[in-house]
Amino acid sequence: MTMKKRSLLFVVLAVFAIAAQAQLLWKISGNGLARPSYVLGTHHFAPSSFLDEIPGMQQAFDGCDVVIGEMDMEASMSFDSQMAIAQALMAPPDSTLDKLYSPEDYKIIEEAFNKYCGSLGIPFSMMNRLKPAGISMQMQAVMSAENMPDFIENDAIDFAVQKRGKKMGRPAMGFETVEEQIGFIVSKPIARQAEDLLESCKKGDAMVDELSMLTGAYMSQDLSKIETVFNDPEINSMDAGDLDVLIYNRNRNWVEKLVPMMPERACLVCVGAGHLFGDKGLLQLLRDRGYTVEPMQ
Repeated sequence: MTMKKRSLLFVVLAVFAIAAQAQLLWKISGNGLARPSYVLGTHHFAPSSFLDEIPGMQQAFDGCDVVIGEMDMEASMSFDSQMAIAQALMAPPDSTLDKLYSPEDYKIIEEAFNKYCGSLGIPFSMMNRLKPAGISMQMQAVMSAENMPDFIENDAIDFAVQKRGKKMGRPAMGFETVEEQIGFIVSKPIARQAEDLLESCKKGDAMVDELSMLTGAYMSQDLSKIETVFNDPEINSMDAGDLDVLIYNRNRNWVEKLVPMMPERACLVCVGAGHLFGDKGLLQLLRDRGYTVEPMQ
């Protein structure tokens, strides 16, 4: 083979490798499966219309028997679930915001909340009894939603996948309950939550820019770019313990549940894109179990 041909082959392979990572929907096959299952990485604020832009999405719907999300989205909207969420986010009486912060730091958080969440019409005084993680979650949700075109509450992509599946006769289920999922969010000691919230509020517009970068990477369906942003220590402040609780331990638990299901039912798994990549991500964990995992075209 001539040097010119070798160079051309290298370029072709490099482009293919990049294209293979710039995917959100992946097929799981082999290892004795009669039919493939699928994994979709989601952005929890991406609009339902984005589904039609993902290559192979209709094939995945047609080929699956069940849709599995992080949780059953319809069940998460029940009165009991909403009450459980509200209760989990309430701080103990000795750990309300006015007791966790100095007046100066309290003012920083109040001003940031009013700036970025003022559109909600909620007085900051009503936030005083929430755990800091609950306020962080609310602020990031508002910022993410404003970055996402055509966002409609309760019609974002995770809801949409389960709704569309049900219309096609594919039941929906969740890997976790609402209580389990909210438990992961508020699992940090409340003092650590307070530090994280204050740091985020001090970052201000920088956090908006970071969320915008993640949104742009997702909407371009570039999983490798999402991974790059996610692993940037200037953006992601989670330490090893946080990552284990929020990402890696859950990935392992999900694979343990998924592996015995796939021989019986073809599954369409829809979880946050941050769970897909890396050597502890869902894609690699499934490969480690002997499955072929490849991007849909």
